[in-house]
Amino acid sequence: MTYVSGIPFQYEIEERVRKGGWETVPEQSYMDDVEVKPRPIDFVATIQARSHNPRGNQLALVVETKFLTHDVTVYVRENPKNKKAYFLDGFWSQDLDYTLNNFHFFNASSVALNIDDGKENRDSLFGAVNQASKALLYLRTKEILNKKGLFYPVVIYKGGKIRDQNANELRNALYYQTYEWKNPETGKIDSRALYVDIIHESNLEQCLESFYKNELSKLMELIYFQKRIAESRKPDQRNNSAL
Repeated sequence: MTYVSGIPFQYEIEERVRKGGWETVPEQSYMDDVEVKPRPIDFVATIQARSHNPRGNQLALVVETKFLTHDVTVYVRENPKNKKAYFLDGFWSQDLDYTLNNFHFFNASSVALNIDDGKENRDSLFGAVNQASKALLYLRTKEILNKKGLFYPVVIYKGGKIRDQNANELRNALYYQTYEWKNPETGKIDSRALYVDIIHESNLEQCLESFYKNELSKLMELIYFQKRIAESRKPDQRNNSAL
């Protein structure tokens, strides 16, 4: 199928995500912190883990799709493996170090630090990366994503090719940046490190399973294990004569 715009591609990707068992909400608005005006993100996808936690255990993807009409060069460097760049809410991070080491952001040996595609920001791959990042930062302050769990900014693309500075073609890329995000409502500036997944549409289903669902499962397994350990350390009340 030939796409004359990104709109059919956006709908196709959202439908494929839904078929993978996710709930999607299209075109959620976020407030651009630079231009201070509302903009839409293509869609938000969520899936819930079984949990008795009142805030839930949610995995959320904030997705911007991009139909590239041109090739793009990214400049890759060694992955800093910054665990503070992971959007993990409602858990004690020091208790999750072993699990986080197995997550895909920290398995990658390199990350893209710059994107050169010769387009204006709104029409560029870099613009799509920024939209996914800004939308996640903003929506985390709202009810839709103000829950316990894992949160990922994602760009899914088709069309042009992505190559590194040595002209090696990359199907997927992991973008890393430190962003000075200004909360449009409070004016507070938060310096936040971010990882953003850039995924070729042919790898979508694989990434939904091997990255996202798999990492939520790992997190839930660790939480269940920690709960069992905590319960095993409680004194046996049946042997307490005062009861």
